[in-house]
Amino acid sequence: MSDTCNLQIRLDTELRKAAQTVLSGMGMDISTAVRIFLQQVVTDRALPFRPSLDPFYSSANAAHLKRALDDVRAGRSVEKHALIEEILRHSAESSGKPEA
Repeated sequence: MSDTCNLQIRLDTELRKAAQTVLSGMGMDISTAVRIFLQQVVTDRALPFRPSLDPFYSSANAAHLKRALDDVRAGRSVEKHALIEEILRHSAESSGKPEA
């Protein structure tokens, strides 16, 4: 058996609880998940996922959404979209209210 050591990390309490819930549903504890993660790092010589930012939160998209919201609020350049119309129709049917 190889030598073992302890690894101590600080986590947000809510993150730890949420992770424990997910992992217990998978039949493992946090220690097992960390060991799997570290073994994969060693095997791949890289993180087992590609860290990235969600493009939804990019400054360019935020600026676009702000302009679109400003247009909607001002009643300018508002185009109807089939998907939005379907959502509104479904919402009206579910609530029993007529469409706007």
